Amino acid sequence: MTKGFTFIELLIVISITAILATVGAMNLIGYRQERDLNFAVQEIITVLRNSQDRSIAQEEGSRWGIYFNNPTGDSNDFYELFKGTSYAGGIVASKIALRSNIQFDTPTSNSSSTVIFAPITGLPSASITIKISLIGKPTSSSTIIINTNGEISF
Repeated sequence: MTKGFTFIELLIVISITAILATVGAMNLIGYRQERDLNFAVQEIITVLRNSQDRSIAQEEGSRWGIYFNNPTGDSNDFYELFKGTSYAGGIVASKIALRSNIQFDTPTSNSSSTVIFAPITGLPSASITIKISLIGKPTSSSTIIINTNGEISF
């Protein structure tokens, strides 16, 4: 009597291994995308709080703000930290592009939003909502709210 595996048993084991590997890879990709989204939220909040702190301290004798832009086309959405009383007349201190798998839902396509913090109080020029999501998976999203009291929440 010969001991060993039949060809069908071998195919079953290879099939099960392939299915498990595929499921594991898909979960890993989903986890990475969610991590990218959470990182982008934390990064935006950090820049918002930095801008607010700079305005409170009147760093460089100026107000500070953030300009969020959702351009049309293949360009990545981005936001810019600037100093000045308006974005148009201000000086950009830094520009941060969102990762290629993340997009702004608010502001909507081909629009922008700006928040400028007042000196000393750090109160924003207006209440603003920023919503970001994974491209191709809009159900995975996060919303950042800056209310009129200057509170930044997500």
